[in-house]
Amino acid sequence: DLSFIIMRSAKSIHELRDANAEKQRIDNELMIARNIQMDMLPKMYPPFPDRNDLDLYGSLVPAKMVGGDLYDFFIRDEKLYFSIGDVAVKGVPASLVMAVTRSMFRSASMIHTSPKLIVESINRSVCQSNDSFMFVTLFMGVLDLATGRLLYANAGHEPPVLVGGAHTRFLNVKSNIPLGLRADWEYTEQKSLIDKDTTLFLYTDGYPEAETVEREQFGKERMCAEALRLSAEHLDSRTFVQKIRLAEREFVNYIP
Repeated sequence: DLSFIIMRSAKSIHELRDANAEKQRIDNELMIARNIQMDMLPKMYPPFPDRNDLDLYGSLVPAKMVGGDLYDFFIRDEKLYFSIGDVAVKGVPASLVMAVTRSMFRSASMIHTSPKLIVESINRSVCQSNDSFMFVTLFMGVLDLATGRLLYANAGHEPPVLVGGAHTRFLNVKSNIPLGLRADWEYTEQKSLIDKDTTLFLYTDGYPEAETVEREQFGKERMCAEALRLSAEHLDSRTFVQKIRLAEREFVNYIP
């Protein structure tokens, strides 16, 4: 029946139009969520243009439209407070946890000067509001800009790389457990001396875990070797980040 076929076709077109409109609405909301998330992160570089004792740059490229990676930093009493973290899941829920964690980092760092106390404070807050059972890896440090003394605490995050010529190596980091798992966990505070002209490279696990089509990962050892190679070029922080990211992208797209 020709009229039946036409009616069915018209109905299908109407359903398809509605589905496309709903998809567009969701995409628009995700884009708004992404913009809000990105606006929460530091984006003015150099962040401290009046200082010549600190060169700092950060970059975030989410694997999806919205994700759970975070970083933040500020200076208080001539000390640089900084953190980098990663929510275990992705998508909108992760972006919400990311926003809350970043806010808790700011709040706790205004009260405490000890990374251990700051991380434990954030952990208690995450555990109290963690009905979705999501956890967050976090590395947090306080760098004394006058002396180079770095105090830091880790919550299941990847170890940073100290980049300084032949002395390039992973920072000695005790992993502990991520935030949001146990409210009573006592985190370890460690310390190190950061020499002048030394770069501290922090990253989330998505960087070394980037894969080729053959599922070969870029890997932390290859990443550290690339950091060592770049250290000989004495780059500013922005150029260092751009070049080490380029190395990962070239590896992922590499065709033998």
